[in-house]
Amino acid sequence: MTTHSSQQTPESEISNEIALIYKERYGRGPTKITSHLVGDAVVCLLREVNTPAQTALVQMGKVDVAQAVHGELQMGMAARMREVVEQVTGRTVSAYVPGFNATADATTDVFLLDPDGVAD
Repeated sequence: MTTHSSQQTPESEISNEIALIYKERYGRGPTKITSHLVGDAVVCLLREVNTPAQTALVQMGKVDVAQAVHGELQMGMAARMREVVEQVTGRTVSAYVPGFNATADATTDVFLLDPDGVAD
């Protein structure tokens, strides 16, 4: 994980780290990302995430293909993203709930935190 300024909020640190993971996997990161700590969850909202290939698939009417490819890649990043959330929050992630809408060019990464669990 990248070391950031101690003045950085947990939300900003999570956003920056998640964006880096996307950039490594897709060759580019989202242009807009915000993360929110809400009770026992971390909600990451990513906009403008489509690669040129995904955009082409959407324009060709192949939204299902764009969705499927993104979904596979997103699940492939899940372990690294969980690790980031656990390190930043100090809490165990009990579930990862991904979402993607190719037409809206938007992704969600939701991490449910164990109410009693502290990350190892």
